[in-house]
Amino acid sequence: MYCLRRYAEGSSRDGGVWRGGSSKQMITVAWAAYGGLLLARIAAWVVATPLVAGRVPMSVRGGLAVTLAAFYLVGQPPPWDARWAAAAETISSGLYLLALFREVLIGLVLGVLFGLWLLPARVAGEFLTFQIGLNAAPLPGPTGEEGAGSVTSLMEILATLVFFSLDGHHILLTVLHTSWAVLPLAGATLPPLTPAINGMATAYELGLLLAAPVAACLLLLSVTLAVMARTAPQLNIYSIGFTLQVMVLMLAGGLLLPEMVHSMQFHGQQLSAWLLQTFGRR
Repeated sequence: MYCLRRYAEGSSRDGGVWRGGSSKQMITVAWAAYGGLLLARIAAWVVATPLVAGRVPMSVRGGLAVTLAAFYLVGQPPPWDARWAAAAETISSGLYLLALFREVLIGLVLGVLFGLWLLPARVAGEFLTFQIGLNAAPLPGPTGEEGAGSVTSLMEILATLVFFSLDGHHILLTVLHTSWAVLPLAGATLPPLTPAINGMATAYELGLLLAAPVAACLLLLSVTLAVMARTAPQLNIYSIGFTLQVMVLMLAGGLLLPEMVHSMQFHGQQLSAWLLQTFGRR
């Protein structure tokens, strides 16, 4: 009730819904519209965030979205457009659906942008998995429902550990919290889509760079095996080639692990700084 009274005072100052006669009915309509917009953004954000989406049960995701929405409604209601607050009783269904679509789009963009944190590891793992032929029996990846090879799963687990070591979960919630000030509920501005597209291209490039040293070692092994097959045809290269590829992958991966972790940390720090700058308070 305190938050309701505080929101009522703010709405009256901003030309909100508190005008005359049937104030109780207008409060109900305004808060129903407000809660729907708030839940739409948070639910889309939960669905699109890699660490929450995928293998997390739908009931858990739904409960998390409702809990976060209730936290904001009770504790610190985010701002919303004063024109919508003033016209909440007479707003048409079409305009409200457009506002819901905008909030869903914002939540999806925020989730996809944080997915760029783990995308390079998945790209590198998939590239190495296909190169040594371990993609025949894909496993469920730790960050999604899509099948992933064993190398991809290891790379994603490593990227997830780096994510938590850099307090990425704190940055995740901070960006969601500060996005209310930059992109208020029912506002007219849209989230930046061009940086998300450019970020995906950069993430794919970084993923190939992560896999490049190990891929070079595997390429040298393949050339060596090809030369051996030509010089000694009696050797069954196919019987020992796969074992040698796995051994080279493990050896090169172990030696290059510090460099991989450093590259992931650098990428995560740059992405975090950009997200805080873009969706931080101004």
